[in-house]
Formats: sequence, C-alpha cells, structure tokens
Amino acid sequence: MTTTAPKRKPGRPARTDVDASVIIRTVALNVFAQKGFDRASIVGIANAANVAKPLIHYHYATKDALWQAAVSQAQLYLMAELMSVQGLLSNLKPLQSIELLSKKLIEFAAHHPQLVRIVVDETGKGGPRAEWLFEQFLLPSYALSRVMIEKVSKDLKLGARKPKAEHLVPTVLGVMYFPFLESGVIQRAYGKDVYSRGYIQRQSKVLHKVLLSFFVPLNVSSHTR
Repeated sequence: MTTTAPKRKPGRPARTDVDASVIIRTVALNVFAQKGFDRASIVGIANAANVAKPLIHYHYATKDALWQAAVSQAQLYLMAELMSVQGLLSNLKPLQSIELLSKKLIEFAAHHPQLVRIVVDETGKGGPRAEWLFEQFLLPSYALSRVMIEKVSKDLKLGARKPKAEHLVPTVLGVMYFPFLESGVIQRAYGKDVYSRGYIQRQSKVLHKVLLSFFVPLNVSSHTR
C-alpha cells in the first residue's frame, strides 16, 4: 500500500523550512559580504542557499530585514565569543589572559571574516545601515573591549600606563581581520593559505606580541606571570 504525504497548508512552512532560516541567514551573510547590499539579490541568496525564493520572503519581508537578521546572527556569535573569553580571563593570570585572548580573536576572525567586510563596506558608505551597525554592534563591541582593557590593565597594575583604547582596538582589529579580508592577495603574494592551521597559529602569535607591546612595560616583575 502506498501513502502520500499530507499537503501543506498555504503559507505555513514545514518544520524543515523553519529550520532553514538559520541556513538562509548564514548564506545571506556570505552573499552580502561578497557582493555588497546593492548587488546582492533575494534570488541569488535563494539559489546559493538551495531554497525557494518564497521561503525567504516567508521569513523576511524585505532584503533589508534579511540583511539585519544575517548581520545580527554574526554579531551574536562574536559577542558570545567575547563574553566567553571575558569569563575565562577571570581565572587566569594577566599574561596568560593576553595569550588566550590572542588565540581566540584570531580563530574567530578566521571563521567569520564576513561581518567585518560588511561593516567596512557599510560604514564607508554611510546611511541607515551604517547607523544601525553603529548602534546595534560597533558601539557595544567597543564598550566591551574597553572593559577588557581595563581588567587586564588593573591586573597588571599599569595605572597611568594603561593602553589607550582608541589606539589599541584599531590595531588589534587590523591584525585580526586584514589577512582574512585579503586572503586572495596574500595567497598570490606569498603563497600562503591564511585559513591553514599553521597560518592561524602564527597569526595568533603575532597578535600576542602586539598585545604584549601595549600591556607589558619593561619593568613588569615576574610575579605577574
């Protein structure tokens, strides 16, 4: 005896359709990062995600709504990573904290370069999406960075020698993201795959040295280690 699956009610997605919303957001983030908002299309995102265009419109009424959802998902990943690192730092000695932070930040950048590509693109153009990024992501992220700088500086008893966030944060972001934003250039110029395990480990050490140069004055005694 053969059976047929029950017909779906119009406008009611199957459970697999609901679960697909995560895939749609992930694929959309890649497309927006590669093409920019204006050149990206719902049809192109649907094709890349291997879903029907109406399914995207079921979850997201407009391209702007999909863009915000995709960027928000990436933001949540980054903030969760930063918060988890912040929790770990409380159990480590100061210089151990710097080493762990270097490793975690580079690993995140290697896995999520799309978010920064979108931020650079949109804030460079200005407009409503740039303002949304400032309010929803950039300002909270920079505030959290300041809290982490304060903690490490206090643990190292730096006092007035505390690094200035307006210099430290941009420097760290450059070391974190530039290799992964320009992976093709680095591959052609140096023959190096920035996504290889070896490169990621080496870049973590580079960031570690950069952070040490900000946080560790020459007269820091060995007991802080």
